[in-house]
Amino acid sequence: MASSTKKNLDLSKEQIKDLDSNKDTDANSFLAEEQRLSKQKPTIHQVSQKTIGKFSARINQMTSDQLDVELEKRQLSTSGDIEIRRIRLKHYYKYELTFQCKNPLTMIEQQFEYIAVVDFEATCEDQQDNYQNEIIEFPVVLINVQQQTIVDKFQSYCRPIINPILSKFCTDLTGIEQHQVDSAPTFVEVLHNVETWLNERKLLLPANKHTFAFATDGPWDFTKFLQLQCQLSSIPYPQWATEWIDLRKEFAHFYSVKRCGINKMLAKLGLTFDGRPHSGIDDATNIARIGLELLKDGCILSLNDSIYSSDPKSTPRNNNNDDDSIDFKN
Repeated sequence: MASSTKKNLDLSKEQIKDLDSNKDTDANSFLAEEQRLSKQKPTIHQVSQKTIGKFSARINQMTSDQLDVELEKRQLSTSGDIEIRRIRLKHYYKYELTFQCKNPLTMIEQQFEYIAVVDFEATCEDQQDNYQNEIIEFPVVLINVQQQTIVDKFQSYCRPIINPILSKFCTDLTGIEQHQVDSAPTFVEVLHNVETWLNERKLLLPANKHTFAFATDGPWDFTKFLQLQCQLSSIPYPQWATEWIDLRKEFAHFYSVKRCGINKMLAKLGLTFDGRPHSGIDDATNIARIGLELLKDGCILSLNDSIYSSDPKSTPRNNNNDDDSIDFKN
C-alpha cells in the first residue's frame, strides 16, 4: 500500500508546471479546488496520476497552521510532527476522491475484526553472545478494529527452566522480579492459557470465529523468541504465529518514514510512552496505541511478515526502542 501511495504522490513535469502557474496554495484555494474536482467525479486512474500528484504538492507547501485547518475540517488528528500530518492529509484526500463521500475513512474495508498485539520479554544477560533466551512474560493486547479501541488484555509471567535465576541486568531492564517468575507457570502452561483465552473470544476456534491477526513491533517476537522457546520446550511451533502484522514495517510504509522503535513512532505521532519500557504488557499496549493511530488514519492493516520470510538473525530490538541499527541482546 505504501509503495503505491508513494508512486501516486510523485509529481510529473506537467504537474510541476501547473503548480508554478498557480501560486495561490493557501487552505481556502485548496478546499475550493477540492470541491470542484469532487463534482467531476474523476476515475481512480485520474485520481492516481493527476489529481493526487497536484494536491500532494500543494499539501507539501502548506504551513503547519494551514495543515491543521484542513485536518480539523475533516475531523482528523492534528497531533504529530508536520510530515506525519502531511501524509495523514494526503491519504485522506486520496480516499475522499476515491469514494466520493464526506466520510471516506468509514468506507475502508479492513481485513480483520481483531488484532492481537504481543511483545515478549525474555531472560537476558549483558554482553553475552549466544545467551539462551527464555520467554518470561507473555502479554496480549486485543484491538477491536471497527471500534478502534483496546478491548481486552492477557498477561502472564513464565518460569524459566534453563536459567531459572534472573540476572540483575534482566531485572533492571524488564522490571520483572525473581519471585514473579518463581511462582509463575511454565511457558508450555502459559501458551495453553493464551490459546484458551483466545478461544474464549472465538479467535482461534475453527467454527464461527472472528477474523483476527497477531501484530508485533518487528519480526523478533515470533522469528526469534517464540521459535526458540518452542524448541527449548520441545513443542510444535503454533500455526497461528506463522504470519503476522509487523507494525514497525507498516508504520514506515504508511507514513513514508524510516523504520524506528516504539518511542520514536510515538513521538512522530505526538504521543509519549505510557508505562514502563520493557514491561511486556506496557510495550504491547503502546504498540497497540500505534496500531490504533494507523487505523484512524486509514491504514489497511494486513499480514506483511511470516516465519518463512523473516530473517531470525536480523538485528533484534534495542535497549531504548529507538533505532533499528542499535543492537539489543535480549
